[in-house]
Amino acid sequence: MVISSGQLSIDPERYLVTVEGQPVHLTYLEFNALWTIARLEGRIATYDRLTTALWSEDNARTRRRLTVLISRLRSKLGDDVGGRVDTVMRVGYRLTEPREAA
Repeated sequence: MVISSGQLSIDPERYLVTVEGQPVHLTYLEFNALWTIARLEGRIATYDRLTTALWSEDNARTRRRLTVLISRLRSKLGDDVGGRVDTVMRVGYRLTEPREAA
């Protein structure tokens, strides 16, 4: 099941993420974090859900690791797409819909 949203495409079977048709090279954890967030279709991926999915535990240390991981992921996706990995303060992250051109 490929998830496509605007310029972003995520193919878990091929382990491939593209932005505007260009491959984005992600680490295993970056890919799994993005996939976990994207498959919720705009709903919030809580800190608990993400840290448990990625590291099988949830504590202050893994939450800090998650923050760094999401920062790197946003950077690799670029401004337009990376900015859509939205932080929901004190709850988690969600992938927002692309903004329409003005």
